Amino acid sequence: MKKEVKLDVYTPEEEVANAITHGVGILGALGSLIYLFTRSGLSPSIFWSALVFSLTALILYSSSTLYHSVKAKKNKFLFKQLDHIAIYLLIAGTFTPFCWGVLGNTALGQNLLIAVWVIALAGIIFKVFYTGKLEFISLASYLGMGWLGFMMFDEIGEILSPKVVNLMLYGGISYTAGVVFYLMRKLKYHHAIWHLFVLGGTGFHAYAIFNYVVDYSY
Repeated sequence: MKKEVKLDVYTPEEEVANAITHGVGILGALGSLIYLFTRSGLSPSIFWSALVFSLTALILYSSSTLYHSVKAKKNKFLFKQLDHIAIYLLIAGTFTPFCWGVLGNTALGQNLLIAVWVIALAGIIFKVFYTGKLEFISLASYLGMGWLGFMMFDEIGEILSPKVVNLMLYGGISYTAGVVFYLMRKLKYHHAIWHLFVLGGTGFHAYAIFNYVVDYSY
């Protein structure tokens, strides 16, 4: 008999907080899409790579909000699975504007872009079969994949601005610091607090992308 996957247990109040915090992320992702489509004269690589970032952010925050909103166990597991898959998508989606939009003409940008999307694909396949299991592997892969970004810090700083590197770094620190609260299972609202750090990480990266990358042209 197939072993049933155990779902996380939160109080009704915690689930409301969990849903609201990432519901805010949906609004932010939609706002970034609206902003992107109002910009004219963007190169195809800048437009499409920024679009990938916005769409992957929308997928993550939507699936997370739905996961924490639905009550039916079957639906809840489905959205949990999508939520975890979307983390890989957003990490790769965040790399895309930098690797393709800015460093697309360099071997580093091309190789790093391929690497993060291959890792994302492997992670997605892993989550299809192991959502709710071997969570330490997922967590390590999320963090390891995200911090591959340090490989392009020097190039991004030279081409755009050191301020962009700082924003990328702040985003990574926010995501990483949030993991501490994600693991503090006995702390009430720990998951919602983690969500706030995730929002912060996405916010820093979105600011870098939409205030610097979209203004870059080959």
